[in-house]
Amino acid sequence: MVRGKQLALFLVSVVTIGLMMHTALNLSYLDCTGAVHERVMLDDSAARVLHQQVKVLCWIPSIEKQLYSKVRAVNDTWVRRCDKHVFFINTQDNDVSDDVVKLDVPDGYYNLTKKSMAALSYLYQHHGRDYDWFLKGDDDAYVVMENLKFLLSHYDPSEPVYLGHLYKMHHKEGYMSGGASYAISREALRLVNEQGIQKDKCTKSGRYEDVEVAKCLHTAGVASHVSRDRFGRDMFHPLRPRIHIVGPIPPEQVPQDRFPMVAGAECCSQLSISFHKVDPDLMRIFDHLLYRTSVYGRRLDLEGLQGFIQPGAVPPLR
Repeated sequence: MVRGKQLALFLVSVVTIGLMMHTALNLSYLDCTGAVHERVMLDDSAARVLHQQVKVLCWIPSIEKQLYSKVRAVNDTWVRRCDKHVFFINTQDNDVSDDVVKLDVPDGYYNLTKKSMAALSYLYQHHGRDYDWFLKGDDDAYVVMENLKFLLSHYDPSEPVYLGHLYKMHHKEGYMSGGASYAISREALRLVNEQGIQKDKCTKSGRYEDVEVAKCLHTAGVASHVSRDRFGRDMFHPLRPRIHIVGPIPPEQVPQDRFPMVAGAECCSQLSISFHKVDPDLMRIFDHLLYRTSVYGRRLDLEGLQGFIQPGAVPPLR
């Protein structure tokens, strides 16, 4: 099956991303949820330091019918490594936990923009000063939090910064793929609210939420920033992992990307951050491969990562 090949390629490509591999030290692994895994021998000290230095709130819009499938899979895996996470769902289920914010926005693709704008307003009002960065995730996206924090550590959250997989369609500044997830700084969250949403300068309805959020951010003075490594490899991936790793890239994708997308060995940064179109089973498999499986004798060269990220704003197209 395609999935078996996809998993093998994914393991070879990104099993080392953001993690310390087997060492001669007999160390237990403390994940960012506070759980100690004494049977997983890893040195994750660098990841622990970065976890304390860069604070990220993850917010994931979803729908009620995904509460016990996609939302549960996200909640069981990568979102636990955020400093805080919030699901925005229109639900009447009274058994949901405190991390579910009930928005009075009808479910449906055509209400995605309204839901995202309401979420951005909520985040600014309730958490605007508490976190450095705000990651918009998808309920079918998998995010490697350690790698995201490594990228974010090269930027200043007190500056207006917007990161993700950059498309060049719809307007000259482009927009970040919502499916691949995107991150905005604390200052960007403030500006998009005070200079955009609160002044009625932003579209508050429609189905292309990532496009409309981008327009709102740019109207408020927030620029798109580089989210690729020094080799020009993407860190946020908007398509299925199989397409990025095995190929081919769909022809309709080519004119959309600000930077050319390639498939194969050079598709993806060694410190890849996200993949889209990941179903609940595959999400749990990815999580196991990344956090409970290692390749003997391999460890990440931290010194070699100097200059791996070359931060900066992406100039708008003319």
